[in-house]
Amino acid sequence: MSRLLPVTLVSIVSLVLISVVISCAPIGNTTNVSSGDIDAFHSSLENSDFTLKLAPFVHVDLIKLYEAGKLANAAGNNASAPYRGVFGAVPDNVKIKDVNQLSNAQEMVDNWLYNIPGLIQGWQLNPDEAVVLVTKTPPECAYFSYCGFIFYKYYEKDQQRKWVWTSYNDPLNNLTIKTSGTPNGAKGNPFNQDTIIIVTADKGTDQRIRSAAVSAGYSADIINTYVIPSSMVKLGTGPEYDTIVLGQRMALFADEKAGQEYVNAVSAAIRVTPKSQVKLDPFPAPELRVRGTGKTEVDLQPALDELRRAILAKYNDLSANEFETSVWLPESYEAVQTETYVAGESRDTVYLRCDTLTLGDDPDEFAIVYGVNHAASGKATYANCNFYGEAGWNGVAGIYNTEYVGSAEEYLPGNPLAKYLYVCKFARNCGSEKTCVAVPTGPGVYGVGLDEPAFIGFRAYMEPATKVGPAYTELLFDRVIKFNSR
Repeated sequence: MSRLLPVTLVSIVSLVLISVVISCAPIGNTTNVSSGDIDAFHSSLENSDFTLKLAPFVHVDLIKLYEAGKLANAAGNNASAPYRGVFGAVPDNVKIKDVNQLSNAQEMVDNWLYNIPGLIQGWQLNPDEAVVLVTKTPPECAYFSYCGFIFYKYYEKDQQRKWVWTSYNDPLNNLTIKTSGTPNGAKGNPFNQDTIIIVTADKGTDQRIRSAAVSAGYSADIINTYVIPSSMVKLGTGPEYDTIVLGQRMALFADEKAGQEYVNAVSAAIRVTPKSQVKLDPFPAPELRVRGTGKTEVDLQPALDELRRAILAKYNDLSANEFETSVWLPESYEAVQTETYVAGESRDTVYLRCDTLTLGDDPDEFAIVYGVNHAASGKATYANCNFYGEAGWNGVAGIYNTEYVGSAEEYLPGNPLAKYLYVCKFARNCGSEKTCVAVPTGPGVYGVGLDEPAFIGFRAYMEPATKVGPAYTELLFDRVIKFNSR
């Protein structure tokens, strides 16, 4: 099996879930790791018969990638929630040999990512290779995670790869990650903490990297092994093997400025490759966290029905069209079997959507969204809804549960259950209305044109009791009513 990846313009800009992220941001930036000796870690890895390859770990704009022709759609991006990722190894003809040089390479990275023609294909990894992230976790926020995906899956019966973008393991999130503030997974503060994440399919490679990290002064209590299941992911290089990617999600920073500094920092990623062939010792497929607690939102159904009647009564001079809400994306372990594209689905959330609608600019044309505030009910850490173009799955505007708290009480005065419900509005012009989301028409795919097919999508992230997304069967689905002039 060849160890040489083809260094193409497309592979250079590929999202990767297979590298070792070593912080190299300037002093004072939020990705610096304070413990251990990174140079000693590098040396220890090289002395352990590994070769290292640099790659940048940076902020990624999914809509910009779609607009630039790098993605076939915007992957149902969570509007206003930032993403970071690794985009491939630095090519040999670019003279960056030191990790510290990457911290000032944003312009070059952006050029690789957005300006080189061709769709992103993902990255290929051999079964004995690894990725190690040595970095800071984000500053305080409602949620963060690191998650690995199969980007293109090779299907033997079809003799081709298909774009599926399915996760192959549960995300490492702020309730499960081992950090200097949550040593060995203990309860504590996971934000702005040192952590190491080893991404690999092989037990032996994992152990050698762990030993190198400990010898460089890092605590074993901050090291996470993120397993790539080789029974699910066809690792290797060439057209008959899968490609993979890595993403980092964050939402609702307590300090927006600190959050943006973290998101915009450029860190270095290093792919770790054994110099000589080793006997493979693959990990078994990881056990997935179990969704659901048995406690449902069903007792809120009468109040939700009352809220519906109150909304219809408020706008009784307009024509109302109620849209069905259903599961948008199946779970990845199902999707990879059915050859279904799921846009980077994560088991830390649910994905719901309404049927296709359009939205013009008449003042009497708007969509009212209502439902259970899943964070208030205890079924989620945070929840939100976003407006998407149907053609590009481009999320252009949205609202979080923190913004619509208490919004149902004006419709249900005196009802003690109103605090668990919400109402918001999507319109072209909101004026001074509260809990109203203005839907832009542009520029380009950063908006959805007047009367273009669209939909509203819903997420409910991470039930605290289970540390994974809630069970669909335990939720009352969010609802949409479209109003127009009669």
